[in-house]
Amino acid sequence: MTVTRSPGSAAALALLVATALIAGCADRAPDASSDRSPAGSAPRPAIHLDEDDGREVVPGGPPVPFRVSVEGRLTRAQAAQRVLGLHLGLIPDRLQVREDGAWHDVPLLWTNEQDDDGEFAAVLPLAHRGKPRALFDFRVFTADRERDSTQAGLSALRIAAQLAPKGWTPGPHPVASAPRVRLPVDPTHLTIEAPNLPRAVKGGPPVEWKVRVRNAAGTRTRSGLRIAVTLSPGDVGRSVGHLPWSIGGDGRWTDLTGRTHVETDEFTLPPGRSRTVRIRVALPPGAATNSLGAGAVLSAAVTAPWWPSDPDEPSGISGDPASTNVLAQR
Repeated sequence: MTVTRSPGSAAALALLVATALIAGCADRAPDASSDRSPAGSAPRPAIHLDEDDGREVVPGGPPVPFRVSVEGRLTRAQAAQRVLGLHLGLIPDRLQVREDGAWHDVPLLWTNEQDDDGEFAAVLPLAHRGKPRALFDFRVFTADRERDSTQAGLSALRIAAQLAPKGWTPGPHPVASAPRVRLPVDPTHLTIEAPNLPRAVKGGPPVEWKVRVRNAAGTRTRSGLRIAVTLSPGDVGRSVGHLPWSIGGDGRWTDLTGRTHVETDEFTLPPGRSRTVRIRVALPPGAATNSLGAGAVLSAAVTAPWWPSDPDEPSGISGDPASTNVLAQR
């Protein structure tokens, strides 16, 4: 017997199938990681500078603050599965984020371990204490560099931001669609000059070491600077406390015997200007065995109060500290 389907029975069958599908979908739990949201509310990062008018980065200068905001709807489930990725070009020295009312260091990663074709990057979770973060306050430090280090490739601080899945590894460069800013670098840098090599007589009068710090090649006034001088013994086992030394200022000499480290008062250097300090050190009898032995080692660096550092090992912003040996004459 042949069975024929009427239009009415076909419609009823279709309705039955559709009802079963809807019921099956209703029994399934929603996907917590689903990102299906209206295009207008899709999460995306944006970078904002506190001052966006003509700002330049001064190597070794104050940190540059910037803000990254995540625009669009972001649920807790989405934040738990996502990270914020930052690319910071070639010249950052330190990155910090403000969390819970304090600044915290953010590890910087080099994105290409094989060669120099890469950038520094940082990865931060979008969830903090179980809640989505829609706003990040950052500040980036750039170390002082020599004049030829601000040529092509190092002439700007480039910051780019993007959102990525949890576990994401930054590539050598940000994606083309990532929002970014470009801050030109002022080639201002500080130079330390200490050309003389003092030679002292054991048990004789003190010798003098001059250290000159100059604000060279730049257009920005450098402020909040200090010259830090450290004295180390030349002979193994000899106490630094037995090396008489002093630092000059305003026509006066300050005795530093018994100390190993000193910093000058805070000062400012306009472009092209310099500051010179004088240090005297004397060698007691038996400070060195011959003319090739070092009776004392003096080193100097430029520091700034805003530079984050270990209190026992102040960070210099002048590159490599200048140093000299005070050699004993026969």
